[in-house]
Amino acid sequence: MAKDISERVRQAQDKVLEDLDYILETVPTPDFVEIVGRVGGDVVTFRVYEDGSVYGK
Repeated sequence: MAKDISERVRQAQDKVLEDLDYILETVPTPDFVEIVGRVGGDVVTFRVYEDGSVYGK
């Protein structure tokens, strides 16, 4: 189970690193992986869902 979570987190981080300068925090949940990072001096949050969709706030 832990290996599945770490693989899911790694894939989510790879997906959003295209848009981020660096990652501050990663929170895996049952439905999505939430990633908080910095881009251009701003702090942004992305949610990467199981189906591969990415939503930012």
